[in-house]
Amino acid sequence: MNLNTTSQLLARNEESLTGKILFANPEDTYPLDLSRKADVYAWSQSKTLFDALKQVGFAEEKLVFAEQWPESTATDFDHVVIYQPKAKELLDYLIAVVLPLVKIGGKVWLVGDNKSGVKSSMKRLENGLEDVGKVEGAKHCLLYQGYKREASNPFVFEKWITTWQQEVAGQTLNLCSIPGVFGHGKLDKGTELLLNQLEQHRFMSDIAHARLLDFGCGDGIIALWLFNKTGVNITALDDSAFALKATELTFAANQASHALTLIASNGLKEVKGRFNYVVTNPPFHSGINTDYSIAEQFFMTVKQHLTLNGELFVVANDFLRYPPILDAALGSHTRLQRDKGYAIYHGRQPKKR
Repeated sequence: MNLNTTSQLLARNEESLTGKILFANPEDTYPLDLSRKADVYAWSQSKTLFDALKQVGFAEEKLVFAEQWPESTATDFDHVVIYQPKAKELLDYLIAVVLPLVKIGGKVWLVGDNKSGVKSSMKRLENGLEDVGKVEGAKHCLLYQGYKREASNPFVFEKWITTWQQEVAGQTLNLCSIPGVFGHGKLDKGTELLLNQLEQHRFMSDIAHARLLDFGCGDGIIALWLFNKTGVNITALDDSAFALKATELTFAANQASHALTLIASNGLKEVKGRFNYVVTNPPFHSGINTDYSIAEQFFMTVKQHLTLNGELFVVANDFLRYPPILDAALGSHTRLQRDKGYAIYHGRQPKKR
């Protein structure tokens, strides 16, 4: 994996990165490079990055995939490195998690692409840190640092959970979310359109024996709606540890934990078996950039996980070039609806002739 420009900027300053270091949300395999010179830990909220670090040989006992850092793994870090996330609220969350983990006199580093909003984020470091300032700007990126001079408030995960009641497509749902989850704290318009479409759909008569997959589960709204609609146990998949935790919390808030199977997976890599229904509002961003590869890889492999005559429902921004990819994957597709900048597509695993 090639290093991002943000990691290249960190590498230019790695003479300052010594001792015990935590990468709070690595974006590439730079933690492995630095681990040859320092005692490096990595906390990834992305299964894709977790797998990438594992694959290149990063020490597994120092690598964590979770929505929060387990203090039993390590504390008292000399440095913590944060990559500027897309959502500012997620940056606040990451800072709140890592501050108690930094030793007095230690540093928190923030690095980001100029387009990521990192320049305005410098002020966020001042909440708990002192002598916050710019270290360097290069490769269209900025690097900041701040010092921890006094003890920090302990991190309380429950304070970061957003809960609300949502009426959608004939159901009233109790939803939970945390920073970093797609559509955090609100109903996504595309998801609303998809659920309204599914409410009109005639599911198979033998639905009690069906298998249903929610790909890219977010806060669990689609998975929970499907469970309430069909009574069938749901498999919910996401690359994000935040999304998987939010879905777990959502099902618990609706007394439905027994009906949920969670899968952390980069695409469909960890999925076994076939499903009668696959429903998705797939991600199309990597960081701040549009990235077709996630959805494209999903469409090209979902055929292997659909039963004969199994159905795929997709909602997406209508400017995304999904129709030809769907046709290449399943032979054909139908656009069921187009409204408010979104389109709903339906595909089917063709029956053998």
